[in-house]
Amino acid sequence: MGRLDGKVAIVTGAGQGLGTAIVETLAREGAKVIGTGRTPEKVEKALGQLRDAYGYEVTAVGQDVACRADWDRVVALAVEKYGRLDIVVNNAAIMAMQDVMTCREESFLDVFKTNCMGVLLSVQAAAPAMEKTGGGSIVNIDSIGGLVSGDADGGDAAYSASKGGTRALTKHAAFQLCGKNIRVNSIHPGGILTPLLKTVYDATPALWDRVKVTCPLPPHVADPADIANGVLFLASDESRCVTGTELVIDCGYMMK
Repeated sequence: MGRLDGKVAIVTGAGQGLGTAIVETLAREGAKVIGTGRTPEKVEKALGQLRDAYGYEVTAVGQDVACRADWDRVVALAVEKYGRLDIVVNNAAIMAMQDVMTCREESFLDVFKTNCMGVLLSVQAAAPAMEKTGGGSIVNIDSIGGLVSGDADGGDAAYSASKGGTRALTKHAAFQLCGKNIRVNSIHPGGILTPLLKTVYDATPALWDRVKVTCPLPPHVADPADIANGVLFLASDESRCVTGTELVIDCGYMMK
């Protein structure tokens, strides 16, 4: 028996990295998963590999999370295909890589549309479907950059502000929806060891030395699976009494 048997999930930003890891983790535990992304071919390639390797029931769909019509379409697909919607994981995010003095208005708004407004639209689209079947769980992938600055937000003003906004929106939605048995929580990862980041660290040992100080708990930088396991807990009925909370997964960065 899987921990998510009988449940149906939507995961955004599913075409690579953390998003694909979340899809794999939820599907392994029995969920039927619709994974979305702006480039449907990229999502299909990633999810097709999971279907071929493990036989998981995963569906790839193109979606712009900042578009209300796209959210309505994806939620309708879940209900039409499987008869219900239990889990939404808002993982899609973009960055501007501009600090507070150089950030352009259009960059700031673009990041907010994806990282924060996309979460708002997900709640508005998903909550009515969840309510019809007794409730559900919405998990927002935030960042330690939504909690503190410095190394945590990479010097990106728009990203930091959008993640702070998502943190507050999560709590607001949790309060508004708890009477409908819909739980809303945020996960705040620190660094995630993607293949690209590992290459950078291996080429620059001084970076590893710094990470071991700022994130003292081995392995010092989390694997995507570590974050996906946090999503699994918040998506499952094991967290039925948890809402409006912030789960930090950062190898100790925030404990100081």
